[in-house]
Amino acid sequence: MKIQLNRQKKGFTLIELMVVIAILASLAAVGYGPIMEHMNDGDRQQASQNLGQIQKLLLTFNQENGAYPCDATADALLEDERNSEYNFGELKGDKANCYFRQLFYKGNPTESTFFAKHGGTKEPDGKFANGQALTKGENAFAYVLRKESSNPDDAPGRRSVAGTSTPLAFSCVPSTMTPYTGDKLMFNRDLFYAHAFMVKTDGSVTDLKEKLTEHAEDDTKSVFDKDYTPFPETKKGRDTSPDYIIVTPDL
Repeated sequence: MKIQLNRQKKGFTLIELMVVIAILASLAAVGYGPIMEHMNDGDRQQASQNLGQIQKLLLTFNQENGAYPCDATADALLEDERNSEYNFGELKGDKANCYFRQLFYKGNPTESTFFAKHGGTKEPDGKFANGQALTKGENAFAYVLRKESSNPDDAPGRRSVAGTSTPLAFSCVPSTMTPYTGDKLMFNRDLFYAHAFMVKTDGSVTDLKEKLTEHAEDDTKSVFDKDYTPFPETKKGRDTSPDYIIVTPDL
């Protein structure tokens, strides 16, 4: 006589399932940040490369006009009768877009040069005429100027930067209505996973991530480490960063 044994199939208990789910969630949390950061590599590389291209355009402009885009060069471009047929939009103001528009009078850039993929930007439409160059969202980069001179003999308005190793433009600077000064400059940590880029007059493009620290009162923003500034010192060692104005992109 055969004896059949009733064997019950044993499944996972509720506690065991909860432990498995917790382990999987922990693994996902650990791996999510690095995975997403590397998925963003292409966007960061595009921003870095575009900044290098912008520097070349700015250098050519400086060589032809004796200054980088500033209020004086804006006035000169508008006074030149040869430019009367063009209307790319405002050429000076509180947004970087204004000063970058001056480059369209020299060098024949494309709007795609000023694009970086992050919040607030849009794919450029390639339209320049009738004030449509670098409209809202078509430029992702901040631009650096010097404050107006106190010397009455100097041209009025915001001045061109100078020197062989001076910041010209930055990525990941939050759009503001009022421009930053160099000592108050902030970066958006949510873009490119706390990476940010800077291009200088010498053509160098620097990833600033290791030079930045989290803002003490806003964990979504970064500021320069207390021992670092990209702005030049005077011969007497004075920090010149308050003398610089950073106009932000129109986003």
